[in-house]
Amino acid sequence: MTREVAAYIAGFLDGDGSIRIQLQPRKTKLRVRAIISFAQKWGKEKEMRWIRKQLKIGYIYQRNDRITELKIEGFEQVERILRELKPHILFKRKQLQLMLQIMNLIKGGQNLLKIAQLSDKISRLNYATTKKRYTASYVKTFLKSNTPVTT
Repeated sequence: MTREVAAYIAGFLDGDGSIRIQLQPRKTKLRVRAIISFAQKWGKEKEMRWIRKQLKIGYIYQRNDRITELKIEGFEQVERILRELKPHILFKRKQLQLMLQIMNLIKGGQNLLKIAQLSDKISRLNYATTKKRYTASYVKTFLKSNTPVTT
């Protein structure tokens, strides 16, 4: 990806994107997902496909609220993209730094409670993720039940 393309995509992420960790309870496990997403109103699918092609990953879908979303999931993929875009990120720099801290925790062997605490910090910085159900408080209770955890 050229420097200009990386700068453009970083600006798009700053304005209409999201960097987040999602915690998902499963029957006896807690799943951790790293996600970057880009959103636009319906009708901008061609532009979203262009971004997907530049990043070489992700999937595009139409949400019920008339938004087209490009979603990228997976620790390695999210980390790779964030590192490529990092020099150009301005508004979501704190979220990016917190996400990279989470990636280091995951690589070093999991500390689920610390991951959840950092995820809560990202959520507080994000505009849309203010009513998160699976917070560090939830994880603390979950861990007390000695339930296995997966990523």
